[in-house]
Amino acid sequence: MNRAAIRLEHLPADVLGLSPQASAALAGRPRTSALPGMVLPADVAGFPTPADRLEDEDRRALARLLERELRRFSPHDFVLEAARALARPGAALVVTGQQPAFLGGPLYDVYKAVHVIRLARALSEAWRVPVLPAFWNHADDHDIAEVHHLWLQNANLDLFKLSLASMSSGRVPFSEIEFDEDRHRLGAVREVLRQSLWDGERRDAALALFVPRHGETFASAFTRILLSLFGHHGLLVIESGWLRGSISRVLAEVVTLDLPLAWAEGAERLRAAGQEPAIEAETAALLFRHAGGERRALRLAPGGFRFDGEPGTRTAAELAAELLQEPAAWSPAALLRPIAQDRVLPVAAYVGGWGELAYHAQLPPLRERAGMAATPFVPRLSATLVDPEVRVALEKLEIGVADVLRARGRLGESEGADEASPVLERLREVGRGAARELEELREDLARLDRGLAAQLRRLGEQIRDLVDRLAGKAERVHANACGRGRRHFRRLNHGLFPRGEPQERVRGLVEFAARFGTGWLDELIEEIEPLPTEHVVIHLEDPRKTGAGE
Repeated sequence: MNRAAIRLEHLPADVLGLSPQASAALAGRPRTSALPGMVLPADVAGFPTPADRLEDEDRRALARLLERELRRFSPHDFVLEAARALARPGAALVVTGQQPAFLGGPLYDVYKAVHVIRLARALSEAWRVPVLPAFWNHADDHDIAEVHHLWLQNANLDLFKLSLASMSSGRVPFSEIEFDEDRHRLGAVREVLRQSLWDGERRDAALALFVPRHGETFASAFTRILLSLFGHHGLLVIESGWLRGSISRVLAEVVTLDLPLAWAEGAERLRAAGQEPAIEAETAALLFRHAGGERRALRLAPGGFRFDGEPGTRTAAELAAELLQEPAAWSPAALLRPIAQDRVLPVAAYVGGWGELAYHAQLPPLRERAGMAATPFVPRLSATLVDPEVRVALEKLEIGVADVLRARGRLGESEGADEASPVLERLREVGRGAARELEELREDLARLDRGLAAQLRRLGEQIRDLVDRLAGKAERVHANACGRGRRHFRRLNHGLFPRGEPQERVRGLVEFAARFGTGWLDELIEEIEPLPTEHVVIHLEDPRKTGAGE
C-alpha cells in the first residue's frame, strides 16, 4: 500500500497578509454586516437551498449544450454524466472561474478547481441532489499580457519567466487566439521546459499535458488541461462563449435596471460599512461587443452607454435592443459577469479569491433590482506547496513555513555581513518609482483614450519587471559570493514567496507535476475542508519513496 503523497499543515489565514474585506470575511463568518448583502456561510449547514431559477426546458437545453461542447475534448465519462445530470430538477452547480492561462496558469487556478470539487461533493451529500463542480473559463477576456507567461524555478534556484513568442496585447478574445507550432515556437517552449523541469519519468507526461498544441485556442488548451486533471471528478469546464446567446438575453434585461443608481447604492452601503468599492463602476467596462476578431468595451456615459472613442451614446432601451438583435456578439465584464452566471446557470455557490469578493460585494443592490437572491460566496482555498529540498532548508535554518511567508520573500536580507548591497534596493526603488509615476498619469491619459491608459499601465509593469530582472541578476552574483549558506535563503524565498508574492500567484503546477505527478491532487480534495478558513501548507513527499504521484 502506498504511503500518503502529501501531508498538510495549517496556518492562520492571514499569514499572507489580507485586505480588510478578507479579514472581515473570515472573522466569525457569517459576518454579513461587514459586507452588506453578502452571504458568507460558516459551514455546509449554513448554505440556503437554492431556488430553481431555470425552467425544465432551459435545463435540458443547457445540459445538451454542455454535453455537446465538452464531448469535443473526449473527457472522462464522469464529465458527460455531470452535464446530463444538470437536466434534473434541483441539480445545482458550485462555480469558480478564471481567465485561461499559459501552461495551465498559476497554482491558484488549480486550487480553485480542487475547492469547487470538494464543496460540491459536500453540498450534494447534504441536500441529496446532484451538486456539480464547474469552472467558468473566461474565454472572452483579451488581455494577453496577463496570461501569456509563467514563472518557473530552475535547478540553480533562479526564477525565470517563460513567455510565448508573437503574443502581443491586442483586443482579440482568448477563444479566438490559435496556437501555431512555428509562429509561437512551441518546440522551443518544450525544450526550455525539458531542460528546466525535474528530469524524471513524469516530465514527458507533464509536457504533453501542459504545453499547448498546434491548432488549439488559448481557451481550449486551458479547458483540455482542467478536464485532464479533474475530469474523473466530474468537473464541468464551461467556456463563456458557449453561452453568449443566453447571457445576452439576460444582459438585455439587466441594462434597463438603472445601473448608475444600483452602483451608487452599492458603493454607499460598502462605505457605510467601512469598505471602499473595488471597481469604479462609473468608468469601468460593463459589456464587450465582439466583432472582426476583436472586442470593444462599452461603459456608462451621460444619458446612457458608449463605446470607447465613440462620439454618441445609446439609451438603455436601445442597448437592450442591440443585445437581442446580435446575442452572439456580446459578453459581460467583471461587474456583470456574476449576475449573468447566476441567471443562466443553477448556481448554488461561488468560490472566489479576495479580489472577486471585493467586487461581488458591490452587487447586492443590482441583484435586488433583478429579483435575484444573494449567491453564497466562499473564499477559495489558499495554499503553499513545499518540496523535500525546501524542508531541508527549513530544518537547516531552524524556521517554519510561516516565518518565510511573513518575511514576504525577503528572508535573511538583514543578515549583517550577508546583506546585499544597498544599490540593489535603490535599483528596485527606481523601477517601482517609474511605475508609480506612470500610473499617476493614467487617469489624465484615460480622458484622451482609455486604450492608451491601459497601455500605460502595462508599460509601467514592464519597466518595473526589467529593472527587477537586472537587480535579480546582481543579487544572485552577491548571493553566490556570500557562500552556500545563502542558498537556503534563496531556495525558501524563491520557492515559497517568489518575486515578493505568494507562491500560488506566481508558480504553476507544471513544475510540480513533472516531479510529483498529479495524483496528489486527488488526495488534497479528500483532505481539505469544504469551507477552509486557514492557509494550507501542502508538504509533497518524494514519489520514489511513497510510490505515489500517478
